[in-house]
Amino acid sequence: MVPKKLPLFSTGGKVVFIISLFVLILVLLGGMFFWYGNIFDGVRAYVRGEGLWAKAQKDAVSYLGSYSYNHSESDYLAYQQALQVISGDKNARLALLESPPNYEEARRGFLQGQNHPDDIESMIEFFLTFQRISYLRDAISTWQYADQIIDELKQLSEQIRIELNASNSNAEKITALRERLQQLNDKLHELENRFSLILSAGARWVKEMAWRVTMLALITFIGIALFVSRQIVKSITKAEQQLIISKSRFRSLKESNTIGIISWRMDGVIEEANDLFLTMTGYDRSDFLTGAVNWRDITPVEFQRRDQQAIDELLTQGRCEPFEKVLIHKQGHGVPILIGAAMLAGSREQGIAYVIDLSERKKAEQQLKLSATVFASTSDGILITDSSARIVSVNHALCAMTGYDESELLGQRPSILQSGYTTSEEYTQMWESLNKNGQWQGDVIDRKKDGALIPMRVSINQVKNGDNQLSHYVAIMSDISERKAAEEQLRHIALHDPLTGLANRVLFNDRLKQAIKVAARNNTQFAVLFMDLDKFKPVNDHFGHKIGDKLLQNVADRLTRSVRESDTVTRLGGDEFVVLLKNVTSREMVEKMLYPIINTVCSIYQIDDYDIEIGVSVGVSIYPDDGTDAKTLLHHADTAMYKTKESKEAVL
Repeated sequence: MVPKKLPLFSTGGKVVFIISLFVLILVLLGGMFFWYGNIFDGVRAYVRGEGLWAKAQKDAVSYLGSYSYNHSESDYLAYQQALQVISGDKNARLALLESPPNYEEARRGFLQGQNHPDDIESMIEFFLTFQRISYLRDAISTWQYADQIIDELKQLSEQIRIELNASNSNAEKITALRERLQQLNDKLHELENRFSLILSAGARWVKEMAWRVTMLALITFIGIALFVSRQIVKSITKAEQQLIISKSRFRSLKESNTIGIISWRMDGVIEEANDLFLTMTGYDRSDFLTGAVNWRDITPVEFQRRDQQAIDELLTQGRCEPFEKVLIHKQGHGVPILIGAAMLAGSREQGIAYVIDLSERKKAEQQLKLSATVFASTSDGILITDSSARIVSVNHALCAMTGYDESELLGQRPSILQSGYTTSEEYTQMWESLNKNGQWQGDVIDRKKDGALIPMRVSINQVKNGDNQLSHYVAIMSDISERKAAEEQLRHIALHDPLTGLANRVLFNDRLKQAIKVAARNNTQFAVLFMDLDKFKPVNDHFGHKIGDKLLQNVADRLTRSVRESDTVTRLGGDEFVVLLKNVTSREMVEKMLYPIINTVCSIYQIDDYDIEIGVSVGVSIYPDDGTDAKTLLHHADTAMYKTKESKEAVL
């Protein structure tokens, strides 16, 4: 006989659906974290690429300016080489904007732009994924505008070259061309800052949207799972009610029809049975009249030994202890039952028995086992309290998170995990939400048994009984240490130079603006030091970029140790550094502070068995003597630095 198929929305199907949802949630989380990591890698690569572009642009302007003074073909050649880096990034962008994108041309362009080969795939994927987002569209627009400025720079270089090679060179025209060169340089600086700000804002937007999508998906799946679970509970409750309200009575015993009752004989014949037993086994009353129902025949072979044991008890004691077995339904499937029997007085051949259908109980037991398995094996911590907030149950994951044994937590209040970092006002708001809405969700910082802090995402729900009275609180607790670390890493990447760990241009501009506000309010002064390393390019040429990177890291370390903790050291890109000196009283004080800084930077470096010596050119601007806004102060210091560098080159 072919067994019936399970209905589409059977209890078993719903349980499978819940498990599938749980697995899907885990896969979704894993996919989101993987995607999140790729986004961070793309942002990091573009931040580094922006630094390389800025350095190439600065080098191009510097060499072209030097060429306008000394007519050196080597400077002009160096200017053209710097433009090749910028052209590579432009070619890569244009290749990716093609339809379809030209991946090989994009890779060659990014390599020409001196980007690290390992970063190129991340840069391509990031560009293609987010190119239609407003932030990246603005960044591309800024990038394209910068290309226009570079094109003007190229035209300007041709004009300078033509004028310098002319037999009747006009000094005033050359001076005007140099001023135009400085104007283009200022525009490019402004575009570099705008590009960095747009990229940072876009990264924050992507992070926020990824988190919202993740939470929306989780809430949706959890809501579906709770709905299906509720339907399962309703179906079990309905079946139990149908069993209880059965009104059939066993005619000879005149009892309510709540259990199956039969009159049986030792040879297996069932003489009488109530309606419930008939329903339980699928037979009708005509089957009994013809003698077609025999309890021995409808008992599977594996239960016959247990039946014989019950018969021995009946013959010895007149009754047997209830036991579980299976009867074969008329349609062929097994029906789990609990049966107890007794011999009729004075007879060794006849008896009566009561039979309870265990089908629903077995299903409920399976559901409870499944719930217990989920409770024990889920990676989230689960804590259950009674209505007075005393812990009555915890799972293994919570014990692993907190370091407490189950025995140490049972009977305690959840406050045993409090660290003190979550304020009493926040806990008051939590209880107000629980009492008003029946649930609360938020982040807290708890403390493990060993004293270590652990950030937690906590979701608490009230549980009420059939009388709508509060019976328990259930808290689901997730360790969000990795998420917090990832957020902190993203903030650090957005505000710090990836090579040296110093503040980047975005963070420096923010601190410079804050310094201007404080100085204006308190009528104080501060200084900006613009530094450019001398003889750094030969280090890269002779020893390689790896040594050059280590040298930049050493310079950053020396600068950091040479200034006060309240001061800010920044790497703008390439070999350019800026130092913000707060609370200075005079230009003489700045010069006294500058002298040991220069000596420290210019001391010999020992890197990988090489003794390396470099110099530094420094330009100084002081608020408010040299300017009252960030752009003016930075430009003044930059101009002063170039004058210092030119004076050194003139002496050489």
